[in-house]
Amino acid sequence: MKVTWTELAVPGVLLSGGARVSDQRGSFTKVLSGTAPLIGSFEGRELYWTSSARGVIRGLHFQLPPHATRKLVYVVHGAIRDFIVDLRVGSPMERRLFEIELNPSVGGLLVPAGCAHAYEALEDHTIVCYAQDIPFDDPESYSGIRADSAGIVPRSEAPIVMPRDLEFATLAEFVSPFVFRPTLA
Repeated sequence: MKVTWTELAVPGVLLSGGARVSDQRGSFTKVLSGTAPLIGSFEGRELYWTSSARGVIRGLHFQLPPHATRKLVYVVHGAIRDFIVDLRVGSPMERRLFEIELNPSVGGLLVPAGCAHAYEALEDHTIVCYAQDIPFDDPESYSGIRADSAGIVPRSEAPIVMPRDLEFATLAEFVSPFVFRPTLA
């Protein structure tokens, strides 16, 4: 089974696909395999997962330099609306919201450093996994943007948002330290 990668509207945001088979036992999905020119030398150095109820909104989160990280995001159970806001100055998608729905049959999404990431769980017991290429070791590098300031409108009538996420700067207030480099997207 070969994992294929497709670049989406945000430079450096990649969607994996083509590596899922199903039979009478269930399914088998390969999210990441070897190296490919599009993903470069991505190495997951930290792996974790979240479980969320329908209507939970997590994000928009990112790590500041020098701890800015790429992350591979994939859904193991349930479904999400995944959101990315490119914070890299000079990017063709700078400060614009990108949205894609992910579920276990879609594949993994590679989010480049310098992009804020969020999602809304569309089903109860949604499980999302992340692999990051830089561990979350420095709490001072953790940051975010208010999701509502970036144009995210929840589908849920009663969204569940952490109070901490409501205390982040708005997208208009945020001064970005990230710079777009097309060859390193």
